[in-house]
Amino acid sequence: GAKLTEVLLAAVARMRGHVRDAEPLLPAALTAYRERLAAKLREAVANLDEDRIRQEVGVFAAKIDVAEEIARLVTHLDEVERVIKKGGAVGKRLDFLTQELNREANTLASKSVSGQVTAIALELKLLIEQMREQVQNLE
Repeated sequence: GAKLTEVLLAAVARMRGHVRDAEPLLPAALTAYRERLAAKLREAVANLDEDRIRQEVGVFAAKIDVAEEIARLVTHLDEVERVIKKGGAVGKRLDFLTQELNREANTLASKSVSGQVTAIALELKLLIEQMREQVQNLE
């Protein structure tokens, strides 16, 4: 039990590190994507005004913004730590939390416009799957 707790908390710490690594990449990735999209829009519709282009890019950028997923990942990691430290019969709760973590990592990967953020999301998914395998041993 104590060894498994160490393994799970180590996985949580590694995931937190990946989330911290992803956060500063997001503004630059979104800005670069907006610029590429605006350039494509300008080429495609030369008669469209700049305000309309900015509006369209803003709407699309809002759809690909991953700040909520990052916040939920942090919240779920906090809850995993709390549950592990609480002890007792935690298998089902941890299994549920790994499902939630996986859902957020999937969304992060699917919305990503940066190769670096995609790589981080895939590393998160790997760690979550490893954690899930360990959690299955608790049930």
